[in-house]
Amino acid sequence: MSFVPVPNYDPSFLKESTLILPTVSIGNVPQLVSDLLIHSLKLDRIGFLDQDSLVPVSGVREDSNQVGVTVPLEVYQSKDHQWTVVQQRSPTLKGKRQEFIKEMTTFASQFKQVVLITSMDATRRLDSQINGPPFRVWGNGESKDKAISLGVHLLEKNENDQEDKLELPGSGLARHLYEALNTKVPTTLLIMFALEGDNVQDSIEYGNFINTLLNLQLTGWTPPKSWEFLFGTPFNADLYQ
Repeated sequence: MSFVPVPNYDPSFLKESTLILPTVSIGNVPQLVSDLLIHSLKLDRIGFLDQDSLVPVSGVREDSNQVGVTVPLEVYQSKDHQWTVVQQRSPTLKGKRQEFIKEMTTFASQFKQVVLITSMDATRRLDSQINGPPFRVWGNGESKDKAISLGVHLLEKNENDQEDKLELPGSGLARHLYEALNTKVPTTLLIMFALEGDNVQDSIEYGNFINTLLNLQLTGWTPPKSWEFLFGTPFNADLYQ
């Protein structure tokens, strides 16, 4: 996996930036949050990650005034270089997961800190997790302490969990990515309990939490145009007359 910058972008700007990295997990909530952050912060696409470990996908860019197409793994950044957001548009290929984790860790390790965002199966919550905010936090990054000060609990462990391993059902590669990143760069793992379905409201709530946590100073959300068709195009009512 290699970072391919757009023309005239200096990759050295990555070093002092905070990376917000979503995982493919239940409800695709992290991907929806990335959409919100990219469009609301008006982030620029600064490049993409050239890799062969994700399902190939391509589509029309939403910023239609720009040339090119979307690819599975894109990188966006704020104009002041403070915030960098990755958007992952397809899952990892079977047999390529370890390769993906290794290469993503290499890329992410050059940042000032990483905020890893994931979602977790709400049906697998412990009794102590049912009431209260749907968020949990884990890690060694400075954002962990800020999250705790906001009333977010550390992730509780099941009594059957192994001492040195997190159990995150429904979160995809989040645990493996966290364990790889944690030894390389300050990393905070943010978790939201979620279910499959219409997760737009979940993503807005998650975005509000991140906005407060990182002091992004957003006063509202700008969803991308593609959200108009999250559940397909409108049906023709005449067909059912």
